[in-house]
Amino acid sequence: MDKAGLAKKLASASQLSDAEATKFIDSFCATLAENFRQGEKVVIADFGSFFVREDKSVQFNPSAKLKEKIG
Repeated sequence: MDKAGLAKKLASASQLSDAEATKFIDSFCATLAENFRQGEKVVIADFGSFFVREDKSVQFNPSAKLKEKIG
């Protein structure tokens, strides 16, 4: 799924417009990047955690609850 597809699904599920959902995605990514630049890990309860490795790659560790939903 690409960004536009994700925005459409988020818009539909949350009663946002496609533009609002796209703005949310952009804001979410910018917020993650800002925290990563500050050396911070981002943890979203029931979703997972994101952090930057020494090689500057981003690691995502899904939560057990998320794994249950997809498994």
